[in-house]
Amino acid sequence: MSVLLIVVFVSIIASCNSISTQTYNIETPLLNAQSSIKIVLISDLHSTIHGKDQTILIDKIKNINPDLIVLSGDIFDDEVPMTGTQLLLAGISGIAPIYYVTGNHEYWSNNIQAIMDELALYEVTILSDSYTIIEINNNEIIIAGIEDPDKRFYETTYNQNDSMENAFRELDEIQLFKILIAHRPELIENYKRFSFDLVLSGHTHGGQVRFLFINGLFAPNQGFFPKYAGGLYTHENLTHIISRGLSINPRLPRIFNPPELVVIIIEANP
Repeated sequence: MSVLLIVVFVSIIASCNSISTQTYNIETPLLNAQSSIKIVLISDLHSTIHGKDQTILIDKIKNINPDLIVLSGDIFDDEVPMTGTQLLLAGISGIAPIYYVTGNHEYWSNNIQAIMDELALYEVTILSDSYTIIEINNNEIIIAGIEDPDKRFYETTYNQNDSMENAFRELDEIQLFKILIAHRPELIENYKRFSFDLVLSGHTHGGQVRFLFINGLFAPNQGFFPKYAGGLYTHENLTHIISRGLSINPRLPRIFNPPELVVIIIEANP
């Protein structure tokens, strides 16, 4: 019986290492009639390699054919070599504009400048408590991004709330669809203070374990049974989408919680 249980457990773990694709559709009156924008959200890769030379992940992204690619932190890791991330960036460069924010592990790496240089090599736009107005499918939208709070380990005076206030308060006066990329979902109350329509996050790894009615067992900075483990959450006029991430860690297996590639389709209200 014990051998059978081991086989079943190993089978479950193996089945949870294949990438799943999760698609969310949201509507807004802020796009031109009959138009849409397709976003691929990549989070918490931790330089994991999916298939030879990252081909499994890259091919999935190419097949989706996104208008925009978002990297919401912990794409690099503080212990794993950056090879997997380099392969990903090389493979998706040129598919669509790419926007990135830091996660905690990028700062934990003590190699933040090398990470920034690597992103620049592949023409990734780094959003550091900043925003830009871009045009996609004849729609102007705002895409903004915030630094991970652990930036304070490098700049002791850094305060994320103050920096957001300085960078984003002026957006209240702009009537465009606004996206915020923010690694940590548990700080949603801070993000709600601003006029964003959509927040994209990661960090939770989907709570690592999902079972029956448990959306996630444990998440960093939230503890057991996290409120924000993964999925779509609504806060009045704000939509918050949390990726379950793409990392595979043999020391901390995923259970009923496969690595996740997220697709967001923003459509104009009919």
